[in-house]
Amino acid sequence: MDEYRSQNACLFANVIDFSMEENQLVYISNVMTCIFNALFAVPAIVGNILVVLAIWKTHLARSPSNILLSTLAFADLQVGLIVQTLFVCHKMAEIFKAEELSCYARFVYIVFGYCITAVSLLTLTAIALERFLALHLHLRYKEVVTKKRILIAACSFWVLGIAVTSLYFVQRSVFGSIVIASEVLSIVITSVAYIKIYKIVRRHAREIQCQRRFDPGTQVELNMKKYQRSTFTMVIVFMLSFVCYVPYSLVMVAKLKYGFTVPVKVATDVFSTVVCINSSLNPFIYCWRMKEIKQAVWAVIKRNTGVNPVATEQSTMTFNPLPPKRLDYGSGCKTVPEAPHESVK
Repeated sequence: MDEYRSQNACLFANVIDFSMEENQLVYISNVMTCIFNALFAVPAIVGNILVVLAIWKTHLARSPSNILLSTLAFADLQVGLIVQTLFVCHKMAEIFKAEELSCYARFVYIVFGYCITAVSLLTLTAIALERFLALHLHLRYKEVVTKKRILIAACSFWVLGIAVTSLYFVQRSVFGSIVIASEVLSIVITSVAYIKIYKIVRRHAREIQCQRRFDPGTQVELNMKKYQRSTFTMVIVFMLSFVCYVPYSLVMVAKLKYGFTVPVKVATDVFSTVVCINSSLNPFIYCWRMKEIKQAVWAVIKRNTGVNPVATEQSTMTFNPLPPKRLDYGSGCKTVPEAPHESVK
């Protein structure tokens, strides 16, 4: 009887793995995941709103890097504002046996959850490629990586996210395969990009070390240090996302193989909560590692609390290649390639 009722709780009960089956493990999981999502939704909303405003209300929006960062922050904002809020609603309704409300809340939560996850994954990959192109293209960077193209790419991420999510309700197995393949491809592309960046930076560091003997404290050296810090910040964000996403992907594989059993249901709730918590941590990483983001966030806070904000530094995430500097002191040192003008993070 309970299974029959669960499958007829709402119009979407048959396509969203909806179950009201409960035991002690499920009850504890419902309560704990509900509490954690409610608590972490607040920093996810407030933190990412501040980051988005800090970028788009200041000169920081001129940089392609910052536009991609704001895209990621906006996706994280939707996690706290919509996904975690609906998750709490879904679990509260399940605890108090309100089947219809729980079913509809889960449906909307799944739609937005998968869509936003796709956008976040695509954006993280795009950030890695943008970091690589900043070094690889040198003076052609501004010509190739334009603000307009970055905005088009950001919008296309949302279109792709919606398209892939729609497959969840059409062909579940195809959707699962696409999600897993996309995650693997994204991890491979992002990892390769950062490995190539590491190799290029090491080569530049050797050349700059040679230059330092004749021209200490050069602007090229300062720019490269800022670039390294900014790129390492995004590596931290990527690795954190990787740690959060992979367990949930394994749960999806288990769901395809064993069905939506009680253990799979509990694992799904727990690891989807872990994925959501990731969105709450990212704003703190930005402010910890990125000096200009931290300053812009404080400026937004001060401006909205009636205090005159301290003038922030000019955005150093904007790519501003320097002309190559040739050293010819008979020492065998090579030309030091231009370094992107990056932010201190």
